Amino acid sequence: MTDSPESAKPDTRSAILDATETVIVRDGARRTTIDAVVTESGFSKGGVLYHFPSKSALLQGLVERLVAEYEAELEHALSADKDEDGPVERRILAVLTETNERKKRIAGALLGVTAEEPDLINPARELKARIEKSLMKRANDPVLAQIVMLAIDGMSYREMLGFDPLNPSDRDQVRGRLLSLTEDIYP
Repeated sequence: MTDSPESAKPDTRSAILDATETVIVRDGARRTTIDAVVTESGFSKGGVLYHFPSKSALLQGLVERLVAEYEAELEHALSADKDEDGPVERRILAVLTETNERKKRIAGALLGVTAEEPDLINPARELKARIEKSLMKRANDPVLAQIVMLAIDGMSYREMLGFDPLNPSDRDQVRGRLLSLTEDIYP
């Protein structure tokens, strides 16, 4: 039995986004073009344009996929056994502090585009706002919760921008300390 065109679309779309990821990390966001994605993906230009009619649509698709991946990770953390790793808030913060080199490289490459297309990262902004609102609502110490979230952001942005990133051992120690602070926020 062969797949219908409709059932093949998610795989094609995903393959195009995979190619976009490769191009943006290798060449940078400014040099990511439809033609470069066509070459990398092996699809026809018409096939790529069918799914993503512009470079902006390609980049938006990439952002939406990253946001969906974070949402899936957060959903997994929320559905884990409550006794597994402490309160749900700690599991959420653990997800936010995990190192994922692939996501970090893509986010860093996309960062440059946001100066020209600030709306590109709206899905990420919205997800972050929802997470922070939820975390702040349940915090026993809202100021400490804000400090922990700012430290997580700072660590992530330093890594994304390549500003003296921490070595893996130091990063694990900082991550552990940040997560230990959550015991005072979410007992």
